[in-house]
Amino acid sequence: MTASRYVMRISLNVLNHMGLYLYSNTPAVLAEAIANAWDADASRVDVTLDASAKTITVRDDGVGMDLDDINDKFLYVGYQKRQGAGEFRTPKKRKPMGRKGIGKLSLFSIANRISVYTRKDGAQPESFLMNAEEIKKSIGADDPSKAKAYTPERIPFDADIAGHGTILKIGDLKKHRITSVTSAGLKKRIARRFSVLGDDFRIFVNGKKVTFQDRDYFHKARFIFQYGEDYATHCMHLDRDSKSGEPMKFDRGFQFNKYGKERRKGQYKIKGWIAIARRSDDLDGQNRKDNLNKISIVVRGKVAQEDILQDFRL
Repeated sequence: MTASRYVMRISLNVLNHMGLYLYSNTPAVLAEAIANAWDADASRVDVTLDASAKTITVRDDGVGMDLDDINDKFLYVGYQKRQGAGEFRTPKKRKPMGRKGIGKLSLFSIANRISVYTRKDGAQPESFLMNAEEIKKSIGADDPSKAKAYTPERIPFDADIAGHGTILKIGDLKKHRITSVTSAGLKKRIARRFSVLGDDFRIFVNGKKVTFQDRDYFHKARFIFQYGEDYATHCMHLDRDSKSGEPMKFDRGFQFNKYGKERRKGQYKIKGWIAIARRSDDLDGQNRKDNLNKISIVVRGKVAQEDILQDFRL
């Protein structure tokens, strides 16, 4: 059999921009791992920070993976869960959050080694190590003629997984990442990134449950414009109308037709809110990354764009 005349390879530069350095902050990276747990029908996710060991562990009780799942889906960079003409749903009827199939590479934005332990019902447990430096060597630096497949190292399965699930042990953390993350800060940032928190999907950080209240912003609202749901019930300090005494909440249309026109029975619906604080410094967090002067877009229960206002600022 003759070698193929045409060959497609990926350069290290493309991998860096679309995977290894896709995100710039730890909560965004961990959100990708948590999203994978949602797609695996997990009901609980535990994130554990260990500064002394320089590790972050993400454990879920999802369906887990067998060997085919690992090779054909997890290790397939660019695998898309939303393929096909119909609307794909998981066995629990969830809409998958994963879209581009490159989120797992983003873990290398904060660490150099990722150990994966997974067990699926009816299959033998699997465990392997992914090493950022070895991935770069396999790609062949910037010389596409030297590119080859990357083969993760098989490691002993020494994880405590009862039944089914997956554990990601994110090790050899980059120094500035582990020192800049706190348990309380991570809870807040994760709470703000997911709208699916509840009894069906619980997230814990160092043993403490991430709750709606951890978002830490509704108490700052003085006026709220809401779409499709009564978010004002969460706002304790809304100003009140001087005559009626009613809280300053304003309901807006949330159904639209395919042309973007508001219609009572439009086939497209949005849910959300825009709140106004009394003072500009009410929007400031402990650092500039926590500033609330922005509008985030959430798709399928997870933040898809952190600040759409950036597209309109001059």
